[in-house]
Amino acid sequence: MAAEKRQSLFAGGAKSRRMAWVLIAAMLWLNLLFFLDFRKGMQRGYTDFTVYYTGATILREGRGHEIYNRQVQYEVQEGFTGHIPFRRGPLPYIHPPFEALFFVPLTLLPYSQAFLVWDLLTVGMLFAVAALLRRSVATLRSIPPWQFVIAALAFFPVFSCLLQGQDSVLQLLLCVLGFNALKRKADLLGGGWLALAAFKFQFIVPLMLLLFIWKRRRAAIGFAAVAALLALASVALSGVDSLLHYPRYVLEIVRNAGLGGVPPELLPNLHGLAMGWPPPFSGVVGTALALLLSVALLLFAVRKGRDSEATEAFELQFSLAIVVSVLIAWQTNLHDLCLLVLPLILVTDYCIRSMPQTPAARSAILLPALPLLISPLWMALWLIAAKVNLMAIPLLWWAWKIGTEISRRPKSLAGASSQQSILQ
Repeated sequence: MAAEKRQSLFAGGAKSRRMAWVLIAAMLWLNLLFFLDFRKGMQRGYTDFTVYYTGATILREGRGHEIYNRQVQYEVQEGFTGHIPFRRGPLPYIHPPFEALFFVPLTLLPYSQAFLVWDLLTVGMLFAVAALLRRSVATLRSIPPWQFVIAALAFFPVFSCLLQGQDSVLQLLLCVLGFNALKRKADLLGGGWLALAAFKFQFIVPLMLLLFIWKRRRAAIGFAAVAALLALASVALSGVDSLLHYPRYVLEIVRNAGLGGVPPELLPNLHGLAMGWPPPFSGVVGTALALLLSVALLLFAVRKGRDSEATEAFELQFSLAIVVSVLIAWQTNLHDLCLLVLPLILVTDYCIRSMPQTPAARSAILLPALPLLISPLWMALWLIAAKVNLMAIPLLWWAWKIGTEISRRPKSLAGASSQQSILQ
Protein backbone atom coordinates (compact mmCIF):
# COMPACT_ATOMS: atom_id res chain seq x y z
CA MET A 1 0.00 0.00 0.00
CA ALA A 2 2.81 2.40 0.88
CA ALA A 3 4.63 1.62 -2.38
CA GLU A 4 1.48 2.31 -4.38
CA LYS A 5 1.03 5.64 -2.55
CA ARG A 6 4.62 6.66 -3.33
CA GLN A 7 4.18 5.76 -6.99
CA SER A 8 0.95 7.75 -7.14
CA LEU A 9 2.61 10.74 -5.53
CA PHE A 10 5.53 10.54 -7.92
CA ALA A 11 3.32 10.34 -10.96
CA GLY A 12 1.21 13.17 -9.62
CA GLY A 13 -1.78 11.83 -11.56
CA ALA A 14 -2.03 11.45 -15.33
CA LYS A 15 -2.70 15.15 -15.88
CA SER A 16 0.31 16.31 -13.82
CA ARG A 17 2.54 13.78 -15.55
CA ARG A 18 1.47 15.00 -18.97
CA MET A 19 2.08 18.60 -17.92
CA ALA A 20 5.57 17.70 -16.67
CA TRP A 21 6.42 16.09 -20.01
CA VAL A 22 5.10 19.10 -21.91
CA LEU A 23 7.47 21.32 -19.90
CA ILE A 24 10.37 18.90 -20.40
CA ALA A 25 9.68 18.77 -24.14
CA ALA A 26 9.57 22.57 -24.31
CA MET A 27 12.91 22.92 -22.50
CA LEU A 28 14.48 20.22 -24.68
CA TRP A 29 13.19 21.91 -27.84
CA LEU A 30 14.74 25.23 -26.80
CA ASN A 31 18.01 23.45 -26.04
CA LEU A 32 17.98 21.85 -29.50
CA LEU A 33 17.40 25.24 -31.15
CA PHE A 34 20.41 26.53 -29.22
CA PHE A 35 22.42 23.54 -30.50
CA LEU A 36 21.56 24.33 -34.14
CA ASP A 37 22.93 27.83 -33.67
CA PHE A 38 26.05 26.54 -31.93
CA ARG A 39 26.97 23.54 -34.10
CA LYS A 40 29.40 25.32 -36.47
CA GLY A 41 31.51 26.45 -33.54
CA MET A 42 31.57 22.86 -32.28
CA GLN A 43 32.99 21.67 -35.60
CA ARG A 44 35.66 24.41 -35.67
CA GLY A 45 37.06 23.57 -32.24
CA TYR A 46 35.59 26.49 -30.29
CA THR A 47 34.36 24.21 -27.50
CA ASP A 48 35.90 23.04 -24.24
CA PHE A 49 36.46 19.53 -25.61
CA THR A 50 39.48 21.08 -27.29
CA VAL A 51 41.33 21.24 -23.95
CA TYR A 52 40.87 17.52 -23.22
CA TYR A 53 41.86 16.53 -26.74
CA THR A 54 44.92 18.76 -26.39
CA GLY A 55 46.02 17.37 -23.02
CA ALA A 56 45.51 13.78 -24.17
CA THR A 57 47.41 14.42 -27.42
CA ILE A 58 50.37 15.81 -25.47
CA LEU A 59 50.37 12.68 -23.27
CA ARG A 60 50.08 10.34 -26.26
CA GLU A 61 53.07 12.04 -27.88
CA GLY A 62 55.15 11.38 -24.74
CA ARG A 63 55.41 15.06 -23.77
CA GLY A 64 53.59 14.90 -20.45
CA HIS A 65 56.17 17.21 -18.86
CA GLU A 66 54.91 19.94 -21.23
CA ILE A 67 51.22 19.46 -20.54
CA TYR A 68 50.97 22.88 -18.81
CA ASN A 69 53.13 24.70 -21.36
CA ARG A 70 50.78 27.18 -23.04
CA GLN A 71 52.89 27.45 -26.21
CA VAL A 72 52.88 23.68 -26.65
CA GLN A 73 49.12 23.59 -26.07
CA TYR A 74 48.60 26.30 -28.69
CA GLU A 75 50.71 24.46 -31.28
CA VAL A 76 48.86 21.21 -30.67
CA GLN A 77 45.47 22.93 -30.94
CA GLU A 78 46.36 24.66 -34.18
CA GLY A 79 47.32 21.24 -35.51
CA PHE A 80 43.75 19.94 -35.32
CA THR A 81 41.61 23.12 -35.38
CA GLY A 82 43.65 25.23 -37.77
CA HIS A 83 44.27 28.90 -37.16
CA ILE A 84 41.37 30.67 -35.42
CA PRO A 85 41.77 34.43 -35.97
CA PHE A 86 40.21 35.63 -32.71
CA ARG A 87 42.18 33.16 -30.58
CA ARG A 88 45.51 34.56 -29.44
CA GLY A 89 46.41 31.65 -27.23
CA PRO A 90 45.28 28.13 -26.36
CA LEU A 91 42.18 27.00 -24.56
CA PRO A 92 44.19 25.88 -21.52
CA TYR A 93 44.16 22.40 -20.04
CA ILE A 94 43.93 23.04 -16.27
CA HIS A 95 42.97 19.64 -14.81
CA PRO A 96 45.35 17.12 -13.21
CA PRO A 97 47.35 14.98 -15.67
CA PHE A 98 45.61 11.74 -14.72
CA GLU A 99 42.31 12.90 -16.23
CA ALA A 100 43.89 13.36 -19.67
CA LEU A 101 44.42 9.58 -19.72
CA PHE A 102 40.65 9.11 -20.08
CA PHE A 103 40.79 10.95 -23.41
CA VAL A 104 43.95 9.41 -24.92
CA PRO A 105 42.03 6.72 -26.91
CA LEU A 106 39.88 9.47 -28.46
CA THR A 107 42.98 11.18 -29.89
CA LEU A 108 43.32 8.24 -32.29
CA LEU A 109 40.30 9.74 -34.08
CA PRO A 110 40.09 13.10 -35.89
CA TYR A 111 38.89 15.90 -33.63
CA SER A 112 35.29 16.10 -34.92
CA GLN A 113 34.82 12.33 -34.68
CA ALA A 114 36.36 12.26 -31.20
CA PHE A 115 33.94 15.01 -30.11
CA LEU A 116 30.97 12.97 -31.38
CA VAL A 117 32.19 9.80 -29.64
CA TRP A 118 32.69 11.70 -26.37
CA ASP A 119 29.16 13.11 -26.51
CA LEU A 120 27.79 9.61 -27.17
CA LEU A 121 29.77 8.34 -24.18
CA THR A 122 28.34 11.22 -22.12
CA VAL A 123 24.79 10.15 -23.00
CA GLY A 124 25.79 6.60 -22.04
CA MET A 125 26.99 7.95 -18.68
CA LEU A 126 23.55 9.50 -18.13
CA PHE A 127 22.00 6.06 -18.68
CA ALA A 128 24.50 4.67 -16.15
CA VAL A 129 23.51 7.39 -13.66
CA ALA A 130 19.85 6.40 -14.10
CA ALA A 131 20.60 2.69 -13.63
CA LEU A 132 22.79 3.25 -10.56
CA LEU A 133 20.39 5.60 -8.81
CA ARG A 134 17.53 3.13 -9.23
CA ARG A 135 19.38 0.93 -6.70
CA SER A 136 19.18 3.50 -3.91
CA VAL A 137 16.35 5.88 -4.92
CA ALA A 138 13.01 4.10 -4.73
CA THR A 139 10.95 6.61 -6.69
CA LEU A 140 13.23 6.32 -9.74
CA ARG A 141 12.22 2.69 -10.19
CA SER A 142 8.90 3.80 -11.66
CA ILE A 143 10.70 5.73 -14.44
CA PRO A 144 12.46 3.97 -17.36
CA PRO A 145 16.10 5.05 -17.74
CA TRP A 146 15.45 6.55 -21.19
CA GLN A 147 12.88 8.93 -19.68
CA PHE A 148 15.39 9.97 -17.04
CA VAL A 149 17.97 10.72 -19.75
CA ILE A 150 15.51 12.84 -21.75
CA ALA A 151 14.58 14.79 -18.62
CA ALA A 152 18.29 15.26 -17.79
CA LEU A 153 18.99 16.62 -21.29
CA ALA A 154 16.23 19.20 -20.74
CA PHE A 155 18.30 20.53 -17.80
CA PHE A 156 20.39 23.27 -19.41
CA PRO A 157 23.67 22.60 -17.50
CA VAL A 158 23.59 18.98 -18.73
CA PHE A 159 22.80 20.09 -22.28
CA SER A 160 25.57 22.70 -22.18
CA CYS A 161 27.94 19.93 -21.09
CA LEU A 162 27.15 18.13 -24.36
CA LEU A 163 27.54 21.34 -26.37
CA GLN A 164 30.95 22.00 -24.87
CA GLY A 165 32.14 18.37 -24.77
CA GLN A 166 32.79 18.85 -21.08
CA ASP A 167 33.55 16.21 -18.42
CA SER A 168 30.93 17.27 -15.85
CA VAL A 169 28.65 14.28 -16.48
CA LEU A 170 31.64 12.00 -15.84
CA GLN A 171 32.07 13.70 -12.48
CA LEU A 172 28.34 13.29 -11.81
CA LEU A 173 28.62 9.56 -12.54
CA LEU A 174 31.55 9.14 -10.14
CA CYS A 175 29.67 11.08 -7.43
CA VAL A 176 26.65 8.80 -7.91
CA LEU A 177 28.92 5.76 -7.47
CA GLY A 178 30.30 7.40 -4.33
CA PHE A 179 26.83 8.17 -3.00
CA ASN A 180 25.61 4.60 -3.57
CA ALA A 181 28.61 3.21 -1.70
CA LEU A 182 28.21 5.65 1.20
CA LYS A 183 24.49 4.94 1.35
CA ARG A 184 25.17 1.24 1.98
CA LYS A 185 27.96 2.14 4.48
CA ALA A 186 30.82 1.07 2.18
CA ASP A 187 32.65 4.25 3.13
CA LEU A 188 36.14 3.23 1.96
CA LEU A 189 34.79 2.48 -1.52
CA GLY A 190 32.70 5.64 -1.52
CA GLY A 191 35.73 7.78 -0.69
CA GLY A 192 37.66 6.06 -3.49
CA TRP A 193 35.00 6.88 -6.08
CA LEU A 194 34.96 10.51 -4.94
CA ALA A 195 38.75 10.68 -5.26
CA LEU A 196 38.43 9.66 -8.91
CA ALA A 197 36.06 12.62 -9.33
CA ALA A 198 38.67 15.01 -7.93
CA PHE A 199 39.85 16.12 -11.37
CA LYS A 200 37.64 19.08 -10.40
CA PHE A 201 38.95 19.22 -6.86
CA GLN A 202 37.24 22.54 -6.08
CA PHE A 203 33.98 20.60 -5.62
CA ILE A 204 35.22 17.32 -4.16
CA VAL A 205 37.50 18.75 -1.44
CA PRO A 206 34.69 20.67 0.36
CA LEU A 207 32.38 17.68 -0.12
CA MET A 208 34.91 15.38 1.54
CA LEU A 209 35.58 17.91 4.29
CA LEU A 210 31.89 17.93 5.19
CA LEU A 211 31.69 14.13 5.13
CA PHE A 212 34.73 13.95 7.41
CA ILE A 213 33.22 16.42 9.89
CA TRP A 214 29.94 14.48 9.74
CA LYS A 215 31.90 11.45 11.04
CA ARG A 216 32.31 9.55 7.77
CA ARG A 217 35.99 9.10 8.60
CA ARG A 218 36.48 5.86 6.62
CA ALA A 219 35.35 7.71 3.51
CA ALA A 220 38.20 10.17 4.08
CA ILE A 221 40.65 7.26 4.36
CA GLY A 222 39.42 5.78 1.08
CA PHE A 223 39.64 9.20 -0.55
CA ALA A 224 43.19 9.77 0.68
CA ALA A 225 44.39 6.35 -0.48
CA VAL A 226 43.05 6.70 -4.04
CA ALA A 227 44.09 10.37 -4.23
CA ALA A 228 47.66 9.34 -3.34
CA LEU A 229 47.68 6.79 -6.16
CA LEU A 230 46.34 9.38 -8.60
CA ALA A 231 49.03 11.84 -7.47
CA LEU A 232 51.72 9.21 -8.14
CA ALA A 233 50.19 8.52 -11.55
CA SER A 234 50.26 12.24 -12.32
CA VAL A 235 53.92 12.45 -11.31
CA ALA A 236 54.69 9.53 -13.62
CA LEU A 237 52.81 11.23 -16.48
CA SER A 238 54.12 14.77 -16.20
CA GLY A 239 56.99 14.84 -13.72
CA VAL A 240 57.47 16.51 -10.34
CA ASP A 241 58.44 19.91 -11.74
CA SER A 242 55.26 20.12 -13.82
CA LEU A 243 53.08 19.35 -10.81
CA LEU A 244 54.93 21.85 -8.61
CA HIS A 245 54.19 24.49 -11.26
CA TYR A 246 50.55 23.38 -11.51
CA PRO A 247 48.98 25.48 -8.66
CA ARG A 248 50.53 28.73 -9.90
CA TYR A 249 49.52 27.88 -13.47
CA VAL A 250 45.87 27.26 -12.49
CA LEU A 251 45.65 30.46 -10.41
CA GLU A 252 47.06 32.48 -13.29
CA ILE A 253 44.47 31.06 -15.69
CA VAL A 254 41.38 31.46 -13.49
CA ARG A 255 42.31 35.05 -12.58
CA ASN A 256 42.79 36.17 -16.19
CA ALA A 257 39.90 36.05 -18.68
CA GLY A 258 42.40 36.71 -21.49
CA LEU A 259 44.13 33.40 -20.71
CA GLY A 260 40.92 31.37 -20.57
CA GLY A 261 39.50 32.25 -17.16
CA VAL A 262 35.76 32.84 -16.82
CA PRO A 263 34.59 36.34 -15.74
CA PRO A 264 32.91 36.37 -12.29
CA GLU A 265 29.56 37.49 -13.72
CA LEU A 266 29.34 34.16 -15.56
CA LEU A 267 30.03 32.04 -12.46
CA PRO A 268 26.87 30.72 -10.71
CA ASN A 269 28.51 30.61 -7.28
CA LEU A 270 29.34 32.90 -4.35
CA HIS A 271 32.51 34.11 -6.04
CA GLY A 272 30.46 35.27 -9.02
CA LEU A 273 27.64 36.66 -6.89
CA ALA A 274 30.06 38.78 -4.85
CA MET A 275 32.46 39.88 -7.58
CA GLY A 276 30.42 39.92 -10.78
CA TRP A 277 29.60 43.61 -10.50
CA PRO A 278 31.27 46.95 -11.21
CA PRO A 279 33.79 48.32 -8.67
CA PRO A 280 34.19 48.30 -5.73
CA PHE A 281 32.76 44.76 -5.57
CA SER A 282 35.03 43.49 -8.33
CA GLY A 283 38.17 44.07 -6.26
CA VAL A 284 39.32 43.44 -2.71
CA VAL A 285 35.87 44.12 -1.25
CA GLY A 286 34.29 41.50 -3.51
CA THR A 287 36.99 38.96 -2.72
CA ALA A 288 36.56 39.49 1.02
CA LEU A 289 32.77 39.24 0.71
CA ALA A 290 33.02 36.02 -1.30
CA LEU A 291 35.34 34.45 1.28
CA LEU A 292 33.12 35.56 4.17
CA LEU A 293 29.98 34.16 2.52
CA SER A 294 31.78 30.90 1.70
CA VAL A 295 32.99 30.38 5.27
CA ALA A 296 29.53 31.23 6.67
CA LEU A 297 27.83 28.78 4.29
CA LEU A 298 30.34 26.04 5.08
CA LEU A 299 29.79 26.50 8.82
CA PHE A 300 26.04 26.44 8.24
CA ALA A 301 26.37 23.10 6.42
CA VAL A 302 28.64 21.71 9.16
CA ARG A 303 26.09 22.54 11.87
CA LYS A 304 23.03 21.40 9.96
CA GLY A 305 24.60 18.16 8.78
CA ARG A 306 25.53 17.24 12.35
CA ASP A 307 21.99 17.87 13.59
CA SER A 308 20.84 14.46 12.40
CA GLU A 309 22.44 11.10 13.08
CA ALA A 310 19.66 9.21 11.27
CA THR A 311 20.78 7.17 8.26
CA GLU A 312 17.52 8.10 6.52
CA ALA A 313 18.71 11.72 6.43
CA PHE A 314 21.88 10.92 4.51
CA GLU A 315 20.36 11.79 1.15
CA LEU A 316 19.59 15.27 2.50
CA GLN A 317 23.09 15.61 3.98
CA PHE A 318 24.74 14.57 0.71
CA SER A 319 22.48 16.92 -1.24
CA LEU A 320 23.40 19.80 1.06
CA ALA A 321 27.09 18.96 0.68
CA ILE A 322 26.88 19.11 -3.13
CA VAL A 323 24.89 22.36 -3.24
CA VAL A 324 27.28 23.99 -0.78
CA SER A 325 30.33 22.71 -2.68
CA VAL A 326 29.24 24.21 -6.00
CA LEU A 327 28.47 27.49 -4.24
CA ILE A 328 31.76 27.90 -2.36
CA ALA A 329 34.05 26.57 -5.12
CA TRP A 330 36.06 29.48 -6.51
CA GLN A 331 35.51 28.33 -10.10
CA THR A 332 32.04 26.97 -10.91
CA ASN A 333 30.99 27.03 -14.55
CA LEU A 334 27.47 26.59 -15.87
CA HIS A 335 28.11 23.00 -17.01
CA ASP A 336 29.52 22.12 -13.56
CA LEU A 337 25.97 22.35 -12.25
CA CYS A 338 25.41 18.90 -13.79
CA LEU A 339 26.26 17.80 -10.25
CA LEU A 340 22.90 19.23 -9.15
CA VAL A 341 21.13 16.36 -10.92
CA LEU A 342 21.94 14.26 -7.85
CA PRO A 343 20.45 16.57 -5.17
CA LEU A 344 17.46 17.28 -7.44
CA ILE A 345 16.68 13.56 -7.45
CA LEU A 346 17.52 12.90 -3.82
CA VAL A 347 15.54 15.82 -2.43
CA THR A 348 12.54 14.98 -4.62
CA ASP A 349 12.69 11.36 -3.47
CA TYR A 350 12.87 12.48 0.16
CA CYS A 351 9.83 14.74 -0.27
CA ILE A 352 7.78 11.95 -1.85
CA ARG A 353 8.69 9.37 0.82
CA SER A 354 8.76 11.53 3.95
CA MET A 355 6.16 14.23 3.26
CA PRO A 356 3.21 12.42 1.68
CA GLN A 357 0.61 14.44 3.58
CA THR A 358 2.30 17.86 3.52
CA PRO A 359 2.33 19.26 -0.03
CA ALA A 360 3.08 22.77 1.22
CA ALA A 361 6.24 21.57 2.98
CA ARG A 362 7.29 19.63 -0.13
CA SER A 363 6.83 22.72 -2.28
CA ALA A 364 8.86 24.83 0.15
CA ILE A 365 11.91 22.58 -0.28
CA LEU A 366 11.59 22.12 -4.04
CA LEU A 367 10.60 25.66 -5.03
CA PRO A 368 14.11 27.18 -4.79
CA ALA A 369 15.32 24.67 -7.42
CA LEU A 370 12.65 25.68 -9.94
CA PRO A 371 14.65 28.53 -11.58
CA LEU A 372 17.45 26.03 -12.29
CA LEU A 373 15.12 24.02 -14.54
CA ILE A 374 14.05 26.87 -16.83
CA SER A 375 16.21 26.89 -19.98
CA PRO A 376 15.08 30.35 -21.23
CA LEU A 377 16.23 31.85 -17.94
CA TRP A 378 19.68 30.29 -18.34
CA MET A 379 19.92 31.51 -21.94
CA ALA A 380 18.85 35.04 -20.99
CA LEU A 381 21.32 35.24 -18.09
CA TRP A 382 24.15 33.80 -20.20
CA LEU A 383 23.72 35.35 -23.64
CA ILE A 384 21.73 38.54 -23.03
CA ALA A 385 22.37 39.84 -19.53
CA ALA A 386 25.74 38.11 -18.91
CA LYS A 387 24.67 37.62 -15.29
CA VAL A 388 24.77 33.88 -14.71
CA ASN A 389 26.03 34.72 -11.20
CA LEU A 390 22.41 35.52 -10.23
CA MET A 391 21.71 31.78 -10.22
CA ALA A 392 23.64 31.62 -6.96
CA ILE A 393 20.64 33.25 -5.25
CA PRO A 394 18.18 30.32 -5.69
CA LEU A 395 21.04 27.95 -4.89
CA LEU A 396 21.64 29.75 -1.60
CA TRP A 397 17.92 29.62 -0.86
CA TRP A 398 17.86 25.90 -1.66
CA ALA A 399 20.83 25.19 0.63
CA TRP A 400 19.02 27.02 3.41
CA LYS A 401 15.82 24.99 2.93
CA ILE A 402 17.67 21.65 2.79
CA GLY A 403 19.64 22.52 5.93
CA THR A 404 16.47 23.60 7.73
CA GLU A 405 14.79 20.31 6.84
CA ILE A 406 17.77 18.32 8.17
CA SER A 407 17.45 20.15 11.51
CA ARG A 408 13.71 19.50 11.62
CA ARG A 409 14.00 15.85 10.68
CA PRO A 410 15.04 14.27 14.04
CA LYS A 411 11.83 15.55 15.63
CA SER A 412 9.72 14.24 12.81
CA LEU A 413 11.50 10.89 12.98
CA ALA A 414 10.83 10.64 16.69
CA GLY A 415 7.17 11.37 16.12
CA ALA A 416 6.96 8.77 13.39
CA SER A 417 8.69 6.17 15.55
CA SER A 418 6.29 6.74 18.47
CA GLN A 419 3.26 6.45 16.17
CA GLN A 420 4.62 3.21 14.73
CA SER A 421 5.18 1.74 18.23
CA ILE A 422 1.59 2.63 19.22
CA LEU A 423 0.23 0.92 16.11
CA GLN A 424 2.24 -2.20 16.88
